[in-house]
Amino acid sequence: MNNLRLTYLFQRYYENNITEEESREWMDFLSNDEYKEQIRQLIDSKFLDSGQEIYTLPDQKANDMLDHILDSTKYSVEEEEYSDEESVHTWFNLRWAKTLLAASVSLVFLYGAYNWLSKKQESVAGQPEMISAYGGDAKPGKNRAILTLEDGKTVDLSQVGSGYIAGDSAVMVDKSKGEIKYSGENSRQNPSRAKYNTLTTPRGGQYKIVLPDGTQAWLNAGSQIKYPTCFRKGQRVVEIKGEVYFEVAHNPNKPFSVRIHKPDKKVTEINVLGTHFNVSSYDEDHRLKTTLLEGSVKIKNGNKEMVLKPGQQAEIPFRTNSDISINEVDTKAVIAWKEGRFEFNGCLEDIMRQITRWYDMDVKYEGDVGSKSFAGAVSRKENVSEVLKMLELTGGVQFTIEGHVIHVKSAVQ
Repeated sequence: MNNLRLTYLFQRYYENNITEEESREWMDFLSNDEYKEQIRQLIDSKFLDSGQEIYTLPDQKANDMLDHILDSTKYSVEEEEYSDEESVHTWFNLRWAKTLLAASVSLVFLYGAYNWLSKKQESVAGQPEMISAYGGDAKPGKNRAILTLEDGKTVDLSQVGSGYIAGDSAVMVDKSKGEIKYSGENSRQNPSRAKYNTLTTPRGGQYKIVLPDGTQAWLNAGSQIKYPTCFRKGQRVVEIKGEVYFEVAHNPNKPFSVRIHKPDKKVTEINVLGTHFNVSSYDEDHRLKTTLLEGSVKIKNGNKEMVLKPGQQAEIPFRTNSDISINEVDTKAVIAWKEGRFEFNGCLEDIMRQITRWYDMDVKYEGDVGSKSFAGAVSRKENVSEVLKMLELTGGVQFTIEGHVIHVKSAVQ
């Protein structure tokens, strides 16, 4: 539903005639999800007003940009309140907020113009879509997974429609969510022998599964979960590879366990009752990381046990008889992948492993550049060229793309 007052304030802002009182009202509209669609349409309309063909920003892109505007403004508000405690009569520094908002909204307009021009040039010149300043490009990963049934039959979930899987009335696919869900009623049948299925995401894929007990699990690219189609009395056990985020359904009478088979053939087990946690166990990362967001988990590695508290991360190197180290971490950064973001803070080799898994690419280094450290955040919905551009802006490295290979070298000649 369109709001005429919002349209008026948008026009006032666009013409740079907005008052301080109107700016506060405009900010309120921006912070309300109900009006995001109308704001996106108003932005698009400016290209029509200028006599250009309309290029509509994708809904997700427009929403991401508006979220970025609001997040940045809130951050600035907090900083200002902290530095000027005597200014209790205002809830934010209006001048700073308006300046920040102006820059952000201008970015939205520029982005729309860039995309409109890019689209028009492609249609005229007939150039391939996947061309970038790096000599090539790759689209981001998407909801893709293979379901392997106990009898060995495989189902490519990207090739089936929404609804129950043929021959199995207990498994429903929801393509719009990238999710499969097991019937809770089926889990109560408790047959004498549980059947096991396996869900596998390839590089460049992600998927969500709702297990028979209601536990939710999100699989990152190149990951796997093996699970029973019903949990028998007294136990809930799954096995994983790669990276999986869990929100475990609480059931004190039936503990939940996650088992990870490491390259050294040893098994690490995570025991929980009901909690939210992330497990990263890629072989190429050479370590297992378990991060707790809510609740409590116990990590068992050989004869060693540790209990985590929310905000803590347990790390176990992939080597025999390795100790469990505990650190405080930024949990939002750890699960950024689940929320559709990359949040980097570490060496380039670790960062490139995340990138190549998501874009299904390989990487080659020229010289000793893998140990360089970087920090930053960018959407996982962007093409790989946009992610590389963010890394280049931090300085020190250059990228080129040849086919499915990203070449990395030092920017210092």
